[in-house]
Amino acid sequence: MLIVVGTRKRPDGNLKAMFVLLDLWKKGIRDCFFDANLSEKQFERVSRKIAKHYNLLESVDPEDADEPEELVRLPKDTLVIEANTAVHLDKGVKIVEHEEASGGFAIDSMHGARAIHEIYIPKVGNWYVWLRVLFGKGDDSYWIGMDDAVAYPWDRDGGPGAIRICPEPDDTTKWGRWLWHTGLESVVSHSNKQGGSPAFFRVGRTGYHRLWSKGRETGSRLDQILLTRARDFEPEVETDGRSLPVRHSQQLYEPVSIYECQRLIRHAVQIATVVKTELPWEFKYALHDVWGDITQFPETEGSLYKCPKCEADLPQQAVDLMIQHAQSDDIQFYILCRKCGGEFD
Repeated sequence: MLIVVGTRKRPDGNLKAMFVLLDLWKKGIRDCFFDANLSEKQFERVSRKIAKHYNLLESVDPEDADEPEELVRLPKDTLVIEANTAVHLDKGVKIVEHEEASGGFAIDSMHGARAIHEIYIPKVGNWYVWLRVLFGKGDDSYWIGMDDAVAYPWDRDGGPGAIRICPEPDDTTKWGRWLWHTGLESVVSHSNKQGGSPAFFRVGRTGYHRLWSKGRETGSRLDQILLTRARDFEPEVETDGRSLPVRHSQQLYEPVSIYECQRLIRHAVQIATVVKTELPWEFKYALHDVWGDITQFPETEGSLYKCPKCEADLPQQAVDLMIQHAQSDDIQFYILCRKCGGEFD
């Protein structure tokens, strides 16, 4: 199961918020909660409460990971953002595969093309910024910016709120490898021995902000963005250039495109219709207001239920069995496609 959350900003600055608990394995839609007037702080509290209620909060205990990872202890008030999970990608931004990128994916942006993230900033003050980037030969710069924040050092060519991230001129040692880097005019030495300071955004209000990356030179690839209140934290030193595990991110929910959310909701409604799950009143009341016309949402093709590992179609015999017992809480299924099932097919 997963929770899909949609918000709309009201004229007074507060939010309308809709939380839908999707069950793509049995009933389609399990539950729905809607509130037409929440402040951003109230929204954060409700988000955490709902996720905790349904046991959907990820553990940060390294022993819970499928494979042991070397622990990187992040300072308090630190955000790690995956570049390829932006809520909006301009036409000139493409997601590229790279085995050394976090999750195997990064982004490559043409000059001036932006990837936009919606992030929640819990405290005012300076938020120091680092990018995990792969610079090509001579293609060695990116812009990073934040709306409603003062950027330092500000780069005029990048536009309001922009910081230029690039190595020192003619520093070829930073080409051809993944590394964490910060602003050009505020380069930090290892262990901060020279008293340098990372580039930062001075944030004057808590709440939601638009963080964006903008291509300056095509060929520079961006993997992760780190924002922290800790001036002395150097991810390049702490990780030797490696990516940071996403499970250490303090973001409660993963940003997803509107298109993907609509697809998931449409799929859940398809399941609910077939297995005769009664849709919650709040869902029917608020769906159009928050998400739009469901008849325009992308439909899920193929089998009603999918393989939980690869989302491939399942045999109709298995789907019929799951439909038959979808309303029974005493029967649970875990059915894989032949490819994922291997010896168990």
